[in-house]
Amino acid sequence: MKAHRGIALISILLMVVLFSALAFQLYSHQTMVTAQTRIGLTANQARYSLMASEALAQELLLVDWLDEDGRLRDDMAEPWAQTLAPLLTVSGNVHVQIVDLSGKLNLNSLAGSRKKESTQAFNYLLNRVGISLELTPMWRDWIDPDDQRFHIDGYQGREELDWLGNETPFRTPNRLAGHLSEIQVLAPIAQDVYTELTHLVAVLPTSSLSINVNTAHPEVLNSLLPPGGSKMSARGGVRNFGSVEAFVELHGGFSEVRENLSVRSDFFEVRATLNSEDLRMDMTSHIYRDPKSGECQIYARDFGRRHVWDSERDLS
Repeated sequence: MKAHRGIALISILLMVVLFSALAFQLYSHQTMVTAQTRIGLTANQARYSLMASEALAQELLLVDWLDEDGRLRDDMAEPWAQTLAPLLTVSGNVHVQIVDLSGKLNLNSLAGSRKKESTQAFNYLLNRVGISLELTPMWRDWIDPDDQRFHIDGYQGREELDWLGNETPFRTPNRLAGHLSEIQVLAPIAQDVYTELTHLVAVLPTSSLSINVNTAHPEVLNSLLPPGGSKMSARGGVRNFGSVEAFVELHGGFSEVRENLSVRSDFFEVRATLNSEDLRMDMTSHIYRDPKSGECQIYARDFGRRHVWDSERDLS
């Protein structure tokens, strides 16, 4: 009788242990699922808060286009180009900056009808930041539409079969580049040098070469000049030319490259950073503004690039 009671007691204890373990597993699973759901909801909410920067940028660029004078030219004195106050959202403060991409050298133009001028300009800028000029023919091979090796000045060309032999093999796109970081696939570049290069060049979804003289860095404009041309000074003030002719009249050295100049911009970059007590998220968006209708469309979005703001530089 006592043996039966002992067996019953042990059975009850085993059942208690089993139910306790099951309850613990259920509680742990529920806690993990709840935490994952909370993190997912917080991230989604932050992402949508960041997208408010895109809406703000589209509104500013459309208002600029609706203004008759703003439609004819774009310069750094316009409202969209000014330092914007942080957006207050439920997820935190969002810092926003709009950058004119039409003021940079479009690297996809090396595959366009102005490839000669673009190649010269790219070589000039690579030399200024201290990058080997061999990157230029490599880039032309990378974005040209064919699978034929590009030969120039001793460069023997690299196409798909060559890149497939890499330690990390990959195929050539043989089309216009979609992101500036593709340069780092072709050649290793120190981060500080790459950052300096990003201030001067861009990758746009077009092969045309058209640089806004009002927003371009002086070195970007100088890169278009033939050797020996009279270069612009980096100390120049705000440029707000209403026409390319007015710019060329003041800077006569650019008369030979006026076809590659403009006073308007169609492509813009929106940089946004959300900051809260326990979260930071960065986003980079690219906007195309239709010159005929003023409609602004987002054509690229990147969450992998970290932005550095003036307040952070002050603290570093």
